[in-house]
Amino acid sequence: MEKNDNKKKQVFFPYTITNCTFGRIPTDAASFLNSFDSAIQNIYPLNSKQIQHLPKNINELSHQLTDERSDRRLGYMNNQVNLLCYAYYFQWWNLYKFTSLFASFTAKAFDFLKNDSVLLDIGSGPLTIPIALWLSRPELRSLNLTFYVMDISQTALKLGEELFLSAAAACPASNNSDPWKIVRVKGELGTEIKQKPSFITCGNMFNELIQNSAKSLESLAKDYARILLSYVSTNSALLIMEPGIPKDSHFTALLRNYFVKNDFSIISPCPHYEICPMCSAKSKKWCHFTLDAKYAPQKLLTLSSKALLPKENVTLSFTFVSNFHKPVEKDFLTLRIFSDIIKLPDNQFGKYACSTLGLILVTGSSTRTLKSGTELVINISQASAKTLLRDKKSGAYILNIN
Repeated sequence: MEKNDNKKKQVFFPYTITNCTFGRIPTDAASFLNSFDSAIQNIYPLNSKQIQHLPKNINELSHQLTDERSDRRLGYMNNQVNLLCYAYYFQWWNLYKFTSLFASFTAKAFDFLKNDSVLLDIGSGPLTIPIALWLSRPELRSLNLTFYVMDISQTALKLGEELFLSAAAACPASNNSDPWKIVRVKGELGTEIKQKPSFITCGNMFNELIQNSAKSLESLAKDYARILLSYVSTNSALLIMEPGIPKDSHFTALLRNYFVKNDFSIISPCPHYEICPMCSAKSKKWCHFTLDAKYAPQKLLTLSSKALLPKENVTLSFTFVSNFHKPVEKDFLTLRIFSDIIKLPDNQFGKYACSTLGLILVTGSSTRTLKSGTELVINISQASAKTLLRDKKSGAYILNIN
């Protein structure tokens, strides 16, 4: 933000916090998550020597999944050492992240799921999303749901189903009903299933698919959106979650745009239904949300340090859409914070947010306390907001709050 603003003319607008991207999970779920390593150990017991080598093996797998992608075999989870390393570290962190996200959705967010609803998780691996959904949304545990879980690794699916049953036993439904029916499908994106799902999910799947492709992100998003939409029924929702890094975030935003063009509406996180202002690969900003790692299970933090992979936070980009959710016109400006704190001239601080107007640079003394992913309703009309000053550097509207 350049020094183009007269402080005497600044107006500070009151606001209301309406939602945050990450929420508190149920007590029983937190207890299971804190001892997730014990759940894995009960299924695949490791001896003392294997436990001793676990941090080193996790570190090696991390390098395979990041800087050695081109050398990694596609079916790396069929290797038991790799699979267990993935479960102990990557899956555990993803469960921490996904359960916090699912817990933040509104009380009615999953009302579209009824008894006998069908769900599909593509690229399911060891069933991270089904486990996270069971843990974080107790109201869904008592429903008679069928969950198709699709992956090229049957070994990962087998471990995942056993972990899911462990989670269901530790966190039972209020009516003591049986856990959801799990149907394992060996296959990749595009593999047909016997029923049309009401809910389609993908977690960190496209991160692997798009990395080494020669195609542009726009072409990839168009192709993959078409395949995803081939699964939907007249009443379906899709939830796509990817790491909160620039390339994956831009790809997720492009997918979102294709869904909107096909008459899907946004459930979360966007406060608007327009084209995402950050979907361009040339954009220096990307839509992502940050969750503090200090609230993660202590044993996971300790294992991460031993593996020389400590975390201060975890990031996430996602889009949650449906073809039955009706857009609601909002009288007041609604926005969602997506950036960390940034320093501005004159000892000011700010954070970037997304809104119906596009990018907003939120400033003011209370900005520091607003967590990543916080949704705000500002006491200013949409029309009046268009008269706000713009930041010359970023082009974002400047909004001062108190």
